[in-house]
Amino acid sequence: MAKLIKQIETRVVRSYRGGKLIDEFLGKENPSDCFLPEDWISSFVEAKNPDYIPNEGITRVMSDKGERLITNVVSPADFGSGRDVPGVLIKLLDSAERLGIQVHPTPEFSKKHFGTPYGKTECWHILGTREDMDSAVYIGFKEGVTRQIWKDLYQKQDIPKMLDSMHRFEVKPGDTILVTAGSPHAIGAGCFLLEIQEPSDYTMRVEKTTLAGTVLSPWQIHYGAGEENMLDCFIYDGLSREDARKRYFLTPQVTEGENFTHSKLVTYADTTCFKLEKSEGVYEFAPDSFVTLVATSEGSIATAEEEIKVSKGDRVFVPAGSGKITINGSSIICYPPKVQESK
Repeated sequence: MAKLIKQIETRVVRSYRGGKLIDEFLGKENPSDCFLPEDWISSFVEAKNPDYIPNEGITRVMSDKGERLITNVVSPADFGSGRDVPGVLIKLLDSAERLGIQVHPTPEFSKKHFGTPYGKTECWHILGTREDMDSAVYIGFKEGVTRQIWKDLYQKQDIPKMLDSMHRFEVKPGDTILVTAGSPHAIGAGCFLLEIQEPSDYTMRVEKTTLAGTVLSPWQIHYGAGEENMLDCFIYDGLSREDARKRYFLTPQVTEGENFTHSKLVTYADTTCFKLEKSEGVYEFAPDSFVTLVATSEGSIATAEEEIKVSKGDRVFVPAGSGKITINGSSIICYPPKVQESK
């Protein structure tokens, strides 16, 4: 039986500053912001940065042979029945400045323009915010925003009006926001979150210059798909504020047990791309696939074969076939996509 696999912090370069709250979450001394604001978890995906670094973004793990890439330690048999790839990417993300306005491709768009089967539906589970920043997210077009209006704003690079074209929601710890592919969005300054998504790093941007003043190349904006195709990727179904909140903000399904509290944050009814849960106390379950556990407190993780101690911020890959898993403490439980039934 495969063993529990503890992962190592795997930071990735981005065009925005942040990361201080990740440092604090991991218990580091002298936490600070920099251009390494994301920590990629259970990642079998390379980052798509203009300065290519081989294996950047692929998670590092500890093994009997020392530090290794997760791709060299985990085999398809560890993913579970009906799965030959993991199909999911998890991140810790901390923004010290607003991220650029962007859109993620659907699987159909990715197949046509990027040659990959994955789109980039994702979910943000808010872990914390910064008191000195106005933590908020922008998501979904307001009513009346058409493709032509959006194209005109893009060509003029009228960022204030572009932001005002989307709904802005202040966020707090515990909020869970499902960002379906095609949805216009931006993460505001001061948001610390766990992100679970399809395993892709294709993000198309409509701001040609970052907040730090870096001018983006066409490749960084649309990866060669072209501006018109990028604009076609957006979903132009303007929503009222109430309807936008109903579409994007999920309500947890909470179960109280004798020794635990279990919350379903994202279910396969919400999206087939992944599932997200949270447990507190002593929680037992037996998944039919691999799962990734991100500890949010000190505690332990055990199977019939072994038990390991975990600290806040530890992340553990639990291979399929591990049987019953017992979590003591608080953890976020990340699942891969739902296996599609054959027709």
